[in-house]
Amino acid sequence: MRWFDWSQSRLRVALVSALGSLVLTPLASGCSGDAHAAIETEEGPESRDPEVIAARRNAAVAEEELRQAAATAERARSTSARAESAQAARAEAARAQEAAERARLAAQRAEEERRQAEARAFERAYPLEGITTHFLARVYSQASTGSAVIGYMRRGSRFRATERQATRGCAGGWYRVPGGGFVCRGDGYAVGHGPQSFSPVPREPALEDALPYTYAYAVEDDVPQFWGLPDATREAAVRTVLTELRQRESAREARARAPAAPAREAAPSGAAGEGAAEAAPEGTEAAPDEAGGEHAVEAPPPPGQVESAEDEGDVQLEETPAELPDYVRMRMQKGFYVSLDSEERVEGRTWYRTVRGAYVRASQMRQSEPAPVRGVVVGGRWSLPIAFVYRHGTRRLLRRSSDGSLLDRGVAEIGTPIAVTERTRWRRNDYAVGHDGSMFRTSSLRNAERRDRPEGVPVDGRWIHVDLSEQTLVAYEGDRPVFATIVSTGAAGFETPRGLFRIQSKHVSTTMDSLAASDGQYSIEDVPWTMYFEGNYALHGAFWHSNFGRVRSHGCVNLAPTDARWLFRWSTPTLPESWHGAFATRSSPGTHVLITE
Repeated sequence: MRWFDWSQSRLRVALVSALGSLVLTPLASGCSGDAHAAIETEEGPESRDPEVIAARRNAAVAEEELRQAAATAERARSTSARAESAQAARAEAARAQEAAERARLAAQRAEEERRQAEARAFERAYPLEGITTHFLARVYSQASTGSAVIGYMRRGSRFRATERQATRGCAGGWYRVPGGGFVCRGDGYAVGHGPQSFSPVPREPALEDALPYTYAYAVEDDVPQFWGLPDATREAAVRTVLTELRQRESAREARARAPAAPAREAAPSGAAGEGAAEAAPEGTEAAPDEAGGEHAVEAPPPPGQVESAEDEGDVQLEETPAELPDYVRMRMQKGFYVSLDSEERVEGRTWYRTVRGAYVRASQMRQSEPAPVRGVVVGGRWSLPIAFVYRHGTRRLLRRSSDGSLLDRGVAEIGTPIAVTERTRWRRNDYAVGHDGSMFRTSSLRNAERRDRPEGVPVDGRWIHVDLSEQTLVAYEGDRPVFATIVSTGAAGFETPRGLFRIQSKHVSTTMDSLAASDGQYSIEDVPWTMYFEGNYALHGAFWHSNFGRVRSHGCVNLAPTDARWLFRWSTPTLPESWHGAFATRSSPGTHVLITE
C-alpha cells in the first residue's frame, strides 16, 4: 500500500550506497525528486502490531547483513586489484560478491515481508471504509469538537477508519483515521463496512501529476455558472438578465465619468480653519481609506474554522446579484478560472461540470496548459550556483575553438537551468558558461546562490530561501541545498513580506479571488499545492502564466506546478493520505521559509 512507501525508499537508499552496480532499480531522479521528497506520515495503531514489529526487526537485521556483505565484497575487490596472486584474490572477490548478492535478495524478501505485514496490520487497525460527503469536512486532533482542527478532507475523498471510538458530542460516533485524526460520522462523513458512495462522486485530485485538476478559463465576460444543467429557456433568461445588467453598469460608469455640476458657495461656518479636512455631510459616512485595500488572495480558514459547507465550499465571492435567478451560482468575467470534474453533452450543447458541482458552457471556456518550467534537484553535476533563463528570446551560444567567435545554437526557453561552471566576458558583454560549454548573457539570467542557514533553523532542519532580487528559490536540508528553481513574487504595491516564517498550513488546492483588487478582479478555483506561511501569503503553483523570474503576483510566491508539487511533498506539515489540507501543529511544525531582498 502507498501508505508504507517510506521504508521502501529507505531501503533503496541503503542498497544504492552499499552495492552500487548490483542495484537493479535506480533511485528516482529529475524534478520529481521522489527520493528526496518521501512523505512520512504519522504512524497509527497498526505500527504497534506485533507482526509489524517482528517484520521490521527482521528487515533491519537483513539490512545490516547486507551492509556487512557489501563492505566485504568491496574490500575483496580492492584486494584483488593489488594482490600479487591475482587469480586467488579474484576468486575470493567473486565469492564475496555472491555473498553480497544473496544478502541483497534476503533483504528484499525481508522488506517485502515487512510491507505485507504492515498492510495486514493496517487492515486490522482500520477495518471500516469512509467517504467525505461535504465539500470540506473537519479532521480533529481528538474525539471531540472542542479539540483542535488539524486538517480536513474534501467531498469524494475515500479513507479507512477504525471501529467507533466514542460518541460524546457526535451522534454518529467518532472514528480514528490514518494520519492521527478523528472524524465525526454524519458531520460530512459516511463510514461503514465496505465501500461508501453517493452520486455523483467528484473526481479525486491527481496527486501524482503536475496539476491536481484540469483547469479552464472564461474567454469572455459574463459567463454564468449554473448550479444544475439549465434548459434552453433558463439559459436564454439568464442571457437577457446579463444584458440588462451590462446596460445598467454602463450607464453608471457614464454618470461617474460625467463632469460634476458647479458647487454652490458654502456659507461660512467659522468652525474650520485653513487647511482643515472637510467633514462628511451629516447623515453620511466618509469613504473608506483605500490605501491598504484588499489585494492578498483568499486564505483558508484558520484551525478550528474550516467550513463543512455542503455547497459553497471555499469560495468567498460577492453574493449573487439579486437580479440573477437563484439557479445561477456566479457571474464569471473574462480570465476567471474553474477546475473541471467532467464534460456533459445535453441537447447539442457541451457543458463542463466543475469540481464544485456547477456547470459552464464549454464554448465560453478554454482549457489551460501549465508552463513546462522545471527546477532541478541539486546533486551530481547540478550544484549551486545555478542560473535560470527568464527573458524571452535568450540565445544559447557556443564558442568556436578555431577563432574564438560565438556560434548561435538557438533560443533557450524560459526556465532553462544552467549549471554555471564559469563566468566570462566577450565584446563588452558578460556571460555565464554551462557544463556543456553553452554561454548565456548574464542579463537574461536569474541566479540561485548558496545562503547560510538562518538562526533558529536546526542543523538538520528543512528550510526554504526565496531571493526577491533574483526571483529564485532554494530548498535546503540543514546546510545542504537539495532543490533550486525560478519563481515570481509580489509586484509593486503587492510586495511579498520579508523575514523568517514557517509554513502554517498546506492545501492540495484552494480558491483565490478578489473582486476589488486595484489591478482588476480575479477568481481562480483550486490554486494547486498551496503552502501558507504568513497570513494570506503562500507558496503555490501557478498554471496561468509562464513569466517566472519576474515579479507579478499579489504577494504570494508563484512556482511552476511541477516545482510547487515537489516542494509540497518535501515540506512539512505532512499531508496524510486522503486529506486535502493539514495545519501545522506542535508535533508536526511547518518548514521554515526565509524571504530576503
